[in-house]
Amino acid sequence: MIPPLGRLFVAVVLVNGVFDAIRVAVSYRVLALGGDATSVGLVAAMFAVVPMFLALRFGRLVDRRGSKGIFVVGITTAAVAVAGAAASPSLLLLAAANTVLGLGQIMTLIGAQGFVMELLERDRHVNGFAMFTLAVSVGQSVGTPAMGLLLRAGPGGAVETAMPLLVTAAVIAAALPFALSLPRRALPEAGTAAPDRPTPMTTLLARPGMAPAVFASLVVVSGIDLITAYLPVVGENAGLTPLVVTLLVATRSVLSMAARAATPWVLRRWGQRAVLLAAPAVATPALIVLGVSGHVLVLGAALAAIGLVWGLNQPVTMNWVTAAAPSGNRAAALSLRITGNRAAQVAMPLAAGVVAGAAGPGGVFLLSGAASAATALSTVVSLRRGHGP
Repeated sequence: MIPPLGRLFVAVVLVNGVFDAIRVAVSYRVLALGGDATSVGLVAAMFAVVPMFLALRFGRLVDRRGSKGIFVVGITTAAVAVAGAAASPSLLLLAAANTVLGLGQIMTLIGAQGFVMELLERDRHVNGFAMFTLAVSVGQSVGTPAMGLLLRAGPGGAVETAMPLLVTAAVIAAALPFALSLPRRALPEAGTAAPDRPTPMTTLLARPGMAPAVFASLVVVSGIDLITAYLPVVGENAGLTPLVVTLLVATRSVLSMAARAATPWVLRRWGQRAVLLAAPAVATPALIVLGVSGHVLVLGAALAAIGLVWGLNQPVTMNWVTAAAPSGNRAAALSLRITGNRAAQVAMPLAAGVVAGAAGPGGVFLLSGAASAATALSTVVSLRRGHGP
């Protein structure tokens, strides 16, 4: 019998692991439906609009009732949304399907992260978050190249995306048995102490270290989104095939997977503060390289560097957020982190669409590089004040 943490790992691999592959396919579907770089940014932004307003509510629900219900509902919602994207005949309906997909994805994220906290002791949370993000990377490392094999140019030259999206919907649905087998958190017995009262979002954000932690996280997540959404556009301009583009996207995922597998060793040797400082220092110049180069080997090297440091950074920022949160509000704090991520996933693609329309698709990575440089400054200031994980 697979232990609960192992079943959670399998479910996360199947569900969250294919989201990068789906985002690549959605970008190609936008282009096939007559959209341009600006349309790609608009559709990508819709992935985050509704979740941005609901993330904290879902986190409160997990703090009160446990993770299982929201995890199962999220998987079901995501599978239905991907099937809808496969059948969408217009950009408007594709954007609507992508909105529902974002809602399902955020529910699975909050549910899975809640399970990490339910299944592990507090001092093991950072390793649990590393396991969670490793599961995502494992799925991405398989799912994204597989999507590249499934995507094929049709008779008119447009990339066919309906069948690949239906395949990924089936993969998401395959996670349901694993999710349903996970234990439901036992609720406090009558007469026991009630959990701490929920802390308002503004109070959470004002806690020492919370804002820099959320900022460091949102720059990474929005940067990954921009890579996934805009590398197909850059690739088409540079004459790269969909398979090459998906392999480049997978390069970041593979290096992130390796970094997350090595997280316990890295933290024992250098500590969390070193990871937080190294991530923007390496990612910023690598993002600039993505913005100015069209050579496949240079792109691959830059994506490998980004994947390595961002892979280490994500579980550490998740732990930083929960460390800054009061007891009884840790799932809400992670949801606040996700809210910040989704706000960036709305704003950055929209800004990127404007930049891409004016300066070409490579300009979006210069924008992401500037944001990465800003996180370096805010992280240094917070750590010097003693507000780190």
